[in-house]
Amino acid sequence: MNSRQASPLGASVSASPKLALRIDFLKKVYGLFTASLVVSSLGAMCALYIGAPDVEEGTLRREMPPLVELFAQHPILSIGVVFGVMFGARAVRKIPGVNVLALFGMAAVLGVTAAPALYMAQAAAGLGGTLSSAPVRDTFILTVLTFGSLTLGVFLSREDLSFMASGLVMGAMVVLGAMLLNILLGSTLLGLAIASVSVLVFGGYVLYNTSRLLHSSEEDPVGGALDLYLNFINLFSSILQILSGRHV
Repeated sequence: MNSRQASPLGASVSASPKLALRIDFLKKVYGLFTASLVVSSLGAMCALYIGAPDVEEGTLRREMPPLVELFAQHPILSIGVVFGVMFGARAVRKIPGVNVLALFGMAAVLGVTAAPALYMAQAAAGLGGTLSSAPVRDTFILTVLTFGSLTLGVFLSREDLSFMASGLVMGAMVVLGAMLLNILLGSTLLGLAIASVSVLVFGGYVLYNTSRLLHSSEEDPVGGALDLYLNFINLFSSILQILSGRHV
C-alpha cells in the first residue's frame, strides 16, 4: 500500500479535534452573549423601576422614573453614552478580564439607555392604536424567534456568507444617514421605513456574523459575543419601533 495515500478515517480523526475546539469556542461566545442580554435586561429594569412613581390613594403620579426622564429629555447625551461604551468595549475586547467587564458594563448601560424607548412604547400602547397592545413583550418574542431562526439556518446550511460584508456595510451607512436625516424631519412614515429596512440589515448581520464565527479561525469569544449582542439589540430596537408605531 502506498504510504502517501490519504486515509478518509485519518482525515476524519484529524478534523475532530478542530471541530471540538470550534464547538467549545462557540459555546463561550453564546454563553457570553446570553449573559450580556440578561445584564442588559437588568439595566433596563433598574432604569424603569428605580424611583418609579407609586400609587397614591388610587392615583398614579405621572412622573417618569429619573433615569428614563434623564435620557428621554437629553437624547444627545444618550447617543454619546451609547457610542462611548460601544467604542470602549471594542477597544479593550482583547484584554483578558477587562474585556468581559467591558462587555457586561456596556450591556448594562445600553439597557439603561434603552429604557426610555421601552417606556414610550408601552405608554403609546396604553393610548391605543399601536400595532401591538404589548409591544415590548411581542418585540422580544419576535426578536428571539428571528435571531434564533437565522442562527439555526446558518448552522444547518454551513454556508460561508462572507460575501455579504460589503453590502451590509453599505446598508448600515444608508440606515444611519436616513436616521440622521429623520432627526431633522421628524417623519413618522420615514421612521417606520427606516425601522423596516433596519430589520433586514441587522438580520443580515446576524447571518454574516454567525457564519464568520463558524468558519473563521478567530479565537476572540468576547468580541464575537459583542457583535452578536449589538446585532440582537439593533434588531430588537427596529422591531420595537414598528410594533409601537401608531396606526390609526
